[in-house]
Amino acid sequence: MHDKAASRGVLVTTSWFDKASADFAHRNGRMQLINGRNLKALLKEHLNRDVLIGLPKTPPGWLPYDIQ
Repeated sequence: MHDKAASRGVLVTTSWFDKASADFAHRNGRMQLINGRNLKALLKEHLNRDVLIGLPKTPPGWLPYDIQ
């Protein structure tokens, strides 16, 4: 984003973002994070596709941070 002087960035994953990533994006203010759950909902809403995203099991003791 900085190199291209972009006013906004979107980072998409089929997995999750941890709390540190979500906190960084929130502090930055110009980044939108889309996790697997949100990606699935966007595909259903905009493309009418009910997809199956095979999410790996989370590592022991690690709690995914849900982006709202």
